[in-house]
Amino acid sequence: KEVDSIAIQSSVRNLADAYTRFFKKQNSAPRFKSKKNNVQSYTTKQTNENIAVVGNKMKLPKLGLVRFAKSREVKGRILNATVRRNPSGRYFVSLLVETEVQELPKTNSYIGMDVGLKDFAILSDGTIYKNLKFFRS
Repeated sequence: KEVDSIAIQSSVRNLADAYTRFFKKQNSAPRFKSKKNNVQSYTTKQTNENIAVVGNKMKLPKLGLVRFAKSREVKGRILNATVRRNPSGRYFVSLLVETEVQELPKTNSYIGMDVGLKDFAILSDGTIYKNLKFFRS
């Protein structure tokens, strides 16, 4: 099958970004990624509704409808999808979604908080939260 053009564009953009960071001495030199790498992935952008969730199937460009196990409902507008294959050969899809964030109402009240070792937190109104020592047996 042919390769998705947007996936190629994103990989070239990532390579250009890696070399830019290398020449600015922010990162080390980009490593060669081969088919024998443990982690294989590609990213594609949402254009003209080419990425969609239809029931228990996901519509991906050049792949069509692919059956998947949905972990949660997709709420909002899908921006891009990254398909990864882990070393055991299982495939995973992660979606970047744009959602509306609701602002919390302002209360116009203030509170002071002291974080300590003996007690986790002590508030200015006298409330004490005990230190839950999860890592001690």
